Amino acid sequence: MISRSTIDKVESLVKIEEVVGDFIPLKRKGKSYVGICPFHNDKSPSLTVTPHLGIYKCFACGAGGYAVKFVMEYEKMSYADAIRYLANKYNVEVEEDAPETPEQRAEQDEREALIAINDFADNFFISQLFDTEEGRDIGLAYFKERGFNEETIKRFHLGYCPASGYALVNEAKAKGYSLERMEHLGLVKKSEKGNYYDFYRGRVIFPILSHTGRPLGFGGRDLNYVKGVSKTGKYINSPENAIYHKRDVLYGFYTAKKAISENNNVYLVEGYTDVISLYQAGVKNVVASSGTMLTEGQVRMISRLTKNITVMYDGDNAGISAALRGIEMLLPAGLHARIIQLPPEHDPDSFARTHRDSELIEYLSDNATDFILFKARVLSKDVKDDPLKRAELVNSIVKNIADVDDVILRADYIKHCSEIFGYKEDVLNVALRKLTVHKMKKQKADDDTFEPQVQLPAAPAERETRFDTLASAEERILSLLLRYGIYVVLVPDRFSTEEGDYTTSRIDQYVFDELFAESISFSVPLHQKVYEEYAKIAETAQTQKDIAIFFARHEDAQVQKFAMDFLAAEEPSCSQEWTERFDVVVNSMSNHVGILGNELMNDINMLKLRYLEKFKEQLMKEFETLDSNEVELTDLLMAKLTQVNLRRSQLSDLMGIVVTK
Repeated sequence: MISRSTIDKVESLVKIEEVVGDFIPLKRKGKSYVGICPFHNDKSPSLTVTPHLGIYKCFACGAGGYAVKFVMEYEKMSYADAIRYLANKYNVEVEEDAPETPEQRAEQDEREALIAINDFADNFFISQLFDTEEGRDIGLAYFKERGFNEETIKRFHLGYCPASGYALVNEAKAKGYSLERMEHLGLVKKSEKGNYYDFYRGRVIFPILSHTGRPLGFGGRDLNYVKGVSKTGKYINSPENAIYHKRDVLYGFYTAKKAISENNNVYLVEGYTDVISLYQAGVKNVVASSGTMLTEGQVRMISRLTKNITVMYDGDNAGISAALRGIEMLLPAGLHARIIQLPPEHDPDSFARTHRDSELIEYLSDNATDFILFKARVLSKDVKDDPLKRAELVNSIVKNIADVDDVILRADYIKHCSEIFGYKEDVLNVALRKLTVHKMKKQKADDDTFEPQVQLPAAPAERETRFDTLASAEERILSLLLRYGIYVVLVPDRFSTEEGDYTTSRIDQYVFDELFAESISFSVPLHQKVYEEYAKIAETAQTQKDIAIFFARHEDAQVQKFAMDFLAAEEPSCSQEWTERFDVVVNSMSNHVGILGNELMNDINMLKLRYLEKFKEQLMKEFETLDSNEVELTDLLMAKLTQVNLRRSQLSDLMGIVVTK
């Protein structure tokens, strides 16, 4: 098990905005950052990252926590793996102390062993390419013939596996790597005689990297491939295994992710060399689906960085058909899809190699056509005057339009389709409405059966109390504690006999003293639990961040969700540029002791006032149940009611408000 000192060191170095920013693009908003939430199908920035508290929070799906939890949820890692990932990111040496369970240790050891083998194979293929005569004469010569320069070759970890068939096997044996594990990863195969041999023998190697740059799998190209003659395919690829899941990987994503965010667009191509040639030509925001139809996992990867995708496949009819099929699933995911049709004799690789970089960039800019309009214009030529085929095509396109959320864009598509196919807009709109209604019904049915992964904060009856005035006052107190509890402010000195004397106190300590003196407990059970949990951490918390981390890690999902809603809320502020330009200091809750002190007094007094109102309601209900003969009890209740009204009047005068009932 990872030592406590290692965990503490990692957590002291971690910056939440850097960790989250490694996975999704973030934009600054005041003191916080916002981005597209990766934990649900987010179509607008719902995720807030708060650096000074070290937390993240999605106000749409409820996901939230601290840096380690984000890595765990995003990468589907264990806690230990997430700590190791962050330790590697921040160059912290991982120390072990108490052992994990045998099962956990075995699982972790196996994963680390597989990753280590892929790292070994990656380095082996690279060294064979550059450091051996065979690699230089065959592999390196091939890459340079394709126009790849040495910087590009190294950027994509390109390599070579010797033709002997045993070079990798022998090197693995010499270094003590398990051939059984290598077989699981697809690096070696076993012959009928039981001997291991190199699966990628005689091939140039295209490593498939994770978004962090680690090799997950490999693709190998046969340089002697002859169609119809060769016994194996031109390309062979790693099989699915414990660390490589093809449906969740896009080739080139590691090298492209920064450019995708910066350009707010991604080019999608089919093969390895398409990506590499375009990247070298200056189109760095490019990835490949590796010859397969896009999967939901790959679409999610893209949508986390951008909602704009430009699909670029071969210019022949087969390439166009593949592009159209692949795009069908992009629209329901909320992506805006465009398509580029290359000249018939070209694929992206050949087009990039035979044109100047400036010509390539210009062509991509001038020829990107909206997918739906492209489909309508290109396929309308095939249906000609056949009414049945034309109707089928139009219905297919209207179905695509129904997947578009923007109603203005839908209307524009309908108008263009009307012009292309000769149908009246009203007819197309009727078909669109039918599909839209059907889609809404299906979505509702799916929502009714969907079980959210994030636990909701409370049962319906408890959530309703949020609209209660006392419950709202309780929330104000808890919000103040969670966001500013350790701040020191001026408060009335309760031990002084002189009116107007003030002393200093931490906000949370003043709240504790006031509620204890008045014997006030929270009316909502969840509020009381949050208050009690706060009291636990307040004893040792040195900073407000300590409190935020405590609740971000809290094992009770309701407590964690409640606290995170307040912790992640953005405090209104002016931009840094504005304050620097005019050389002023803008008072805010967090930097002005007077504002905080006044807020504390108002919130405490409002809680007391609402508490008295609830007490008054109870007294009035007791009055209703009294018999006219119960004089003594009536007098007692009247006395209590008089005291309550007097105290309410004092509080209202103190707060400068009018109590109407």
